[in-house]
Amino acid sequence: MFPLQKKTQSEQYFDVGCALLAILAPAAYGYGMRIWLLAGTAFAVSLLTEWGCLYVRKQTFTRANLDAGLYGVILMLMLPASVPLSLLIMSCIFANIFGRQLFGGRENPVVHPAAAGYCFALLNQRAAVTMFPKAFAPIPLSGAAESALTEGVSAAFNRGLGFAGYPTDWLIGLPNQPAGTGSVVLLAAVAAVLMFRRSASGWVILPAMAFVCFSGIVFGYFRSPAEQLAGSFLANQMLFSIIFLHGDPAYAPKQIGGMLYGIMFSGAAIILTRILYVTDAPVMLAVILSPAALKLRILMQDYLTQKGGAADAEEKDTGSVPESGAR
Repeated sequence: MFPLQKKTQSEQYFDVGCALLAILAPAAYGYGMRIWLLAGTAFAVSLLTEWGCLYVRKQTFTRANLDAGLYGVILMLMLPASVPLSLLIMSCIFANIFGRQLFGGRENPVVHPAAAGYCFALLNQRAAVTMFPKAFAPIPLSGAAESALTEGVSAAFNRGLGFAGYPTDWLIGLPNQPAGTGSVVLLAAVAAVLMFRRSASGWVILPAMAFVCFSGIVFGYFRSPAEQLAGSFLANQMLFSIIFLHGDPAYAPKQIGGMLYGIMFSGAAIILTRILYVTDAPVMLAVILSPAALKLRILMQDYLTQKGGAADAEEKDTGSVPESGAR
């Protein structure tokens, strides 16, 4: 299905970093330099928090810990371009400490840090997370006034009121959305590249995307399929969370376990968003379903270990037959 060579941590970080830069570029084009300010702040604060926690735990900060900065940028891209800088900083700190260090650090991934940070921001300043700039236009570095913010497109789409925007908006970026989730074409290309390079779990992403496609067409009563598919993937940060939260190789179950998790997650996300109108449920499910993902990872790891041991034993047995016959 995908290339068989294993990826090193450095190669995975490089792939994800390039993907995030590809998403940041059009966002910065639309919203201005504030995007780079937010991304740089999220990256730096997350790394400093990681270093501080490791210092307290008397552990060494190594190149492997750079993923903390990437998780900070992922968190930033799930928030509006108008998010207050102070809220972003607090969310990055919370994400690292309570979503990462509390469970033993990067060696024991349980709850995705970016999802934990998003839930923290949502609980503390809901309006700052669910209200968005009215236009796809540059925002001052200090942020946007509350009067310049409006409700996002996700809530309206979940209620069956349609999906605003033209096909060109789906290409270059849709307003009233989080900073990094505006272009369905860009996100689909990022998903394909990361899966091909084994820096994202295709076992989770492909079943989840297929389920979302099918349900989107069904909920649209088979009318305007292109609009329904674009809305299904862009609204509620569905495609973004599939790629960077649920499809993260550090948190995604392997093989059949990944397929089961992808279907379970996408089914729950569709029910919560399109029936119960819970905006951004795909992000919250990365926290809620973390015990299920962890259990599936452990089960699949045990299965693959036993399967590998049995294969090694069979290889040794078949290898011993010619030797005994020769004697």
